Amino acid sequence: MSGQLYIVGLGPGDPAHLTPAARAAIERAEVVTGYKTYLELIPELVAGKQTFSTGMRQETERCREALRRAADGATVALVCSGDAGIYGMAGLVLELQQAEGPEDVEVEIVPGVSAVQGAAARLGAPLMHDFAVISLSDLLTDWQLIRRRLEAAAVADFVVALYNPKSKGRVDQIEEARDILLAHRDPSTPVGIVRNACRRGEMVTVSDLASFTAETIDMSSLVIIGNSSTFVDARGRLVTPRGYRLRRGESPAGGRPEARGARLNDPMPLASGPEPGRTPAIFIAGTGSDVGKSVIAAGLCRLLARRGLRVAPFKAQNMANNAAVCADGGEIGRAQALQAAACGIAPNVDMNPVLLKPNSETGCQVILQGRPVANMGVHEYHAFRDTAWQAVCTSYARLATAHQVVVMEGAGSIAEINLRRQDIVNMVAARMAGARVILVADIERGGVFASIFGTLSLLEAAERELVCGVIINRFRGDVSLLDSGIAELERRTGVPVLGVLPWLELQLPDEDSLSLDNRRQQNDGLVRVGVVRLPRIANSTDFEPFEREPEVSLVYLRRPEQVAEVDLIILPGTKSTLADLEWLKQSGLARAIVDFHTKGGQVIGICGGFQMLGGVIRDPQGVESERAEGEGLGLLDVETELRSGKQTHQAEGHFLPAAAAAGFVGFDRVAGYEIHAGVSRCGITSRPLIRLTRRSGGEAAVDDGAVSADGRVWGTYLHGIFEDERLRHAVLTPLFLRKGSRPEPAGDARNLQAELNRLADHLQTHLDLDRLWRAVGLDGVMA
Repeated sequence: MSGQLYIVGLGPGDPAHLTPAARAAIERAEVVTGYKTYLELIPELVAGKQTFSTGMRQETERCREALRRAADGATVALVCSGDAGIYGMAGLVLELQQAEGPEDVEVEIVPGVSAVQGAAARLGAPLMHDFAVISLSDLLTDWQLIRRRLEAAAVADFVVALYNPKSKGRVDQIEEARDILLAHRDPSTPVGIVRNACRRGEMVTVSDLASFTAETIDMSSLVIIGNSSTFVDARGRLVTPRGYRLRRGESPAGGRPEARGARLNDPMPLASGPEPGRTPAIFIAGTGSDVGKSVIAAGLCRLLARRGLRVAPFKAQNMANNAAVCADGGEIGRAQALQAAACGIAPNVDMNPVLLKPNSETGCQVILQGRPVANMGVHEYHAFRDTAWQAVCTSYARLATAHQVVVMEGAGSIAEINLRRQDIVNMVAARMAGARVILVADIERGGVFASIFGTLSLLEAAERELVCGVIINRFRGDVSLLDSGIAELERRTGVPVLGVLPWLELQLPDEDSLSLDNRRQQNDGLVRVGVVRLPRIANSTDFEPFEREPEVSLVYLRRPEQVAEVDLIILPGTKSTLADLEWLKQSGLARAIVDFHTKGGQVIGICGGFQMLGGVIRDPQGVESERAEGEGLGLLDVETELRSGKQTHQAEGHFLPAAAAAGFVGFDRVAGYEIHAGVSRCGITSRPLIRLTRRSGGEAAVDDGAVSADGRVWGTYLHGIFEDERLRHAVLTPLFLRKGSRPEPAGDARNLQAELNRLADHLQTHLDLDRLWRAVGLDGVMA
């Protein structure tokens, strides 16, 4: 009488992941067989039972023996790792039974947790959409067939899970698999590697398609390669969105454009509203630069976030030397970091995938998805455009799949017809996202109706179809005076004016140094802080906290004679230290700063400004230019060497004892962010200022900055430190004391969240938001 043969999947190997059905089957069995290592995983279940095992590559004999014993009347359990039907023994047993018998043995396949499921669970949710599982082992499958399967999966945009990725004698296949996928996917596509999934010795690694093969990979590893919509969330988990559409009450993100599907030179489709399945997107465009796009985008982000929606900002390409550093050390434009704050989320590099940081009159450093790529001139960058565009599409796809709404921002004017073929940030980006466009014009500049009409007239017909409204910004006076002009503009263009925004004074960080040139300087404060206005000044937002201080005037110094008017000089960061150092000397400001110090004045340097305070700056690798070195101001005993490896970190630490000379006593913590390409070392008459204990979320032990023996000169690589009111007052108090006063608490200064709420309230009061939400397809969820 024939017995029973159970083919049992043990799961990943830890008994905790053994299913009750699998456990019951093994307990019922009189005989248990399997690969020796698998039997060792379940010693308590095989105790007292007959067992037999075979080695690797003896699977056929093991299955024949299991069938034979079952035919003799025994109840047999043939155990497999993972799931018995996925690279297990189920198929081989059924083949043998079909070809050789015995036909009367009852075979039951008991499923288990497969390796791909175990690895996916450890990585997050990478298998939420269609996926392909491919073994790279060519022992049983010809390698050319495996290559064809990889190619097909890559072209079809499947998530790909790789079994048997690499062994001691088989090391090239994983590299070839990577190259096949790279031909069809962005290099930044997330990749997860799980070794010993769900059992002892487990190791989980998240990498990207370009570099994952450098990680530890062996036969105990399973590799999962994302598709074009897979992203890494804020906690480092891989997520492949399922693609649910946005409906009232639903939280999953909506659809996304194909990351590689939107071509730069494709015809522009007409769009009367968001396409079905797309994540709704609002695109804030402008008639020119500095018309208020960034601020209005931030206000809309806050309005949407207050309604409970998951909203994210996006600007395809930004040109700014005011960068923000994300948690992973990547750089983005400060405007997108502000907009992220308005959304109530942490900034990440996908919000601004291309950042251009000007370092000469015709060139810039190109930051791609947070990391520096190269210094490029205009023509070099135009040749790089297709690569930049792919980064734009990939980053937008990840944001769109993770959020319910995206608020996009354009750059400059959307009617720069001479740049249309090079555009990756304005209408081509709006089209890629299926966004509805709002045109913003600044009435403060004059000629607002002409600028709106001219901009719309220069757009192509298909581009104009995307424009759903106009906002007139920064009006002072009686809004009714504009009524006739608005009516005529709407008649001529067919585009509604969604509202007129009165002038609103906000205390928000400036996007870039462009605003410095338009700033009205106040010189009536009791204490005057002078910041040198370098030609390539970077991260000027470092000094905005001084503007919030009562009785403090922030003055930007452009000429030597201005130095005599200030009580403190700060040398700011710069995108090109050696070039701005040369300008400092030629302008006469270098001599004036040294004289200021000689007469007892205090001088501070931040980042590039800190480097300038030292004795010499060397550039042996040509990081900035062909200039090999430059002589600094000599106010700190520090030497700096510029290096190609850029340091970008969110950082924190504490002041070292030498910092007491500069007034920094009793501080438990100092925090900021780093963006620099230099390494500075103190000489015998200077001491490090700060010990950094954390960088980019990890522990560190790095000395930063320097301070002179008398404390009147100090510098640091940390940006953003003046946000700390205690630190500001440590700097300001000696200056006030010299004038018989003390700094007052800046308690009346509005905080960032309050200002963002004020901005959102302002938009809600003065804009026809119902019409906007209808145009974008959000009227249902915003009702």
